[in-house]
Amino acid sequence: MRVYAVSDLHTDFRDNLALVEQLPLGEHRDDALIVAGDIADSLDTIEATLALLRSRFREVFYVTGNHELWVRAESGDSVEKFARILRLCDTMGVRTRPHRLDDAWVVPLFSWYDAEFDTYRDAETKDMEAWADFHFCRWPAGMESQCAYFLEMNRAHLREYDAPVLSFSHFLPRRDLLPPAKYLRFRGLPLVAGCAGLDAQVRALGARIHVFGHSHINADREIEGVRYVQNALRYPRDRGEVDTILKLIWGDD
Repeated sequence: MRVYAVSDLHTDFRDNLALVEQLPLGEHRDDALIVAGDIADSLDTIEATLALLRSRFREVFYVTGNHELWVRAESGDSVEKFARILRLCDTMGVRTRPHRLDDAWVVPLFSWYDAEFDTYRDAETKDMEAWADFHFCRWPAGMESQCAYFLEMNRAHLREYDAPVLSFSHFLPRRDLLPPAKYLRFRGLPLVAGCAGLDAQVRALGARIHVFGHSHINADREIEGVRYVQNALRYPRDRGEVDTILKLIWGDD
């Protein structure tokens, strides 16, 4: 079975939604798709996008990004919204837990970020007040570390698997997957990009490939035996014309 990857679909932008709608019916009916977070913040848009993908792929795997956990004027907090999204996925047949395909396991890893990820200590803090998560995410009282909370959810799945493992998360597992801050448009990004504990989980799984998103900086590189892949659709303003939104990461084309 072929496995494709994409992240950061941002289908609340009409141009991005149109690209998903243009995916052919039938061509991928025996394939799997990994969606590494940031579909949208609206539950209706998340559901509609996942429905489009489910109609085109045999299997769809998904983890939430940061945009999905924005609550804006909604009732409840970001953890409650996360739980609602997982329930929605269950009803739609979208996989958010490990599942074996013909010749590989796909293992979703939930995640968030913390400032300790910035091991280069080169991020700039002057524009951090504008970071939308600080305004639109709402966390339960007493939650000290979102990163630790989501990592703990993955712990039960850290075991030996009987086939090659393809893992994925929304946030970055390693600081060296992000350029030095001086090369970034938003130089505070390293403070809100990833969680170093995530890479320890990737390696505990023995993953061959790890797919991630969030930074909108596409990558395909091997580091210490693991192939790290980002294939972000991104915002319309940040990209040119695209022939396809999909990247094949496993199986023959």
